[in-house]
Amino acid sequence: MNLQSIRVVYFKELRDILRDRRTLFSMILLPILIFPLLMIGSGAFMKHQVDKIQEKTSIVAFVGPEKTTYLAEKIEAIDGVQLLNLGADSTLAIEMIRAKEIEAFVYIPHDFQRAVDAALMGDTIEFVPHISLFSNETRTQSGFAVKKVSRLLQEFRSDVAEEALASFDLSPKVVKPFLVAELNVASPKEMGRFLAGSFLPYILILMSLTGAMYAAIDLTAGEKERGTLETLLVAGISRMDIVLGKFLTVFTASVVTTMLSVGSMTGTSVLTLKTMPEVAGILQFSMGLFEVLLMLLAMIPLAAIFSSLLMTLALFAKSYREAQTYISPLMFVVIFPAMASMMPDSETSMQMALIPVINVSLMLKDGLSGSIDPVVTSLTMGVNLVLAVLGLILVQQMFKRESVLFRI
Repeated sequence: MNLQSIRVVYFKELRDILRDRRTLFSMILLPILIFPLLMIGSGAFMKHQVDKIQEKTSIVAFVGPEKTTYLAEKIEAIDGVQLLNLGADSTLAIEMIRAKEIEAFVYIPHDFQRAVDAALMGDTIEFVPHISLFSNETRTQSGFAVKKVSRLLQEFRSDVAEEALASFDLSPKVVKPFLVAELNVASPKEMGRFLAGSFLPYILILMSLTGAMYAAIDLTAGEKERGTLETLLVAGISRMDIVLGKFLTVFTASVVTTMLSVGSMTGTSVLTLKTMPEVAGILQFSMGLFEVLLMLLAMIPLAAIFSSLLMTLALFAKSYREAQTYISPLMFVVIFPAMASMMPDSETSMQMALIPVINVSLMLKDGLSGSIDPVVTSLTMGVNLVLAVLGLILVQQMFKRESVLFRI
């Protein structure tokens, strides 16, 4: 192994991938742009869409006996609701909502008014009628319409109860002798850590894989396609030095992408919290030196594993496009284990520490949440370091096989 040869190959390959637009985009531009687009752009777009839907007039059908037309009038007075009174024809209402001609419909049972009158008179209510609200949950506007009507009906129910109690000189508070309050003992900082520990590991793992992907393809199948691999092999440099130089280049691309992702997400989160004080009162997100070092410690061996796997797969391909076909299944293999941090009550353990990708996902989750198990963390790092070394050995063996390098 010649360090000077490795350095020459490394810087040569680094210059080459920085000239490639696809690699440059996936390694630098994508991690910088993806988080502002996801967190700010998509959030603003969704808010715009929701506001647009809420501003639309929703057609709500009313099905009920004639004695309940006063309810129909109350519903018609709701802002953004256009009432369609269908009398007692519930069949037509169901057909219309399925055909998306109306957003929702209200069904009032025939014995509804009798129950209301009995309540107001203080008589015993032998039955409790159910008002049915029908919606089409495949349409967002339908859900909004039902919520508006439901809110009005709940207010009407409260009014009936208060009037009935008032006739007996009873306070409306009799119906609610006590209240239940749900309080969160977790501080805004702890909530911020919890959310960061849930989704940040998943994103970092995917960005690490994405950052290494195009570099690995370009330095293996890409060189085959351009016909420059043969020139490099006869340049008087050992296969081991070539492998290490290329591997370090792919590894660098993976680490750079990961760190740019961390920086972009941190900056976007801070900006979002500053511009949304109502969210800042619930969540606080900050990243100190410990969190940065933890992510580096966890991601470096994983980046090495990804780099070796991607290079091995891409080396079998004859062209850039063929390499993408070989590597695509790896994305699915990584995505699901990376989601371990998002699973409810998922925690690190000695067994989970033995499973690649899952161990890093859970290690980062615990670290960002403020709880680290030194034993499990050490085991995770040990397993990933061993796999990284084995992956590098595998790449080296593939480079020694002429049938792989010059596959036709």
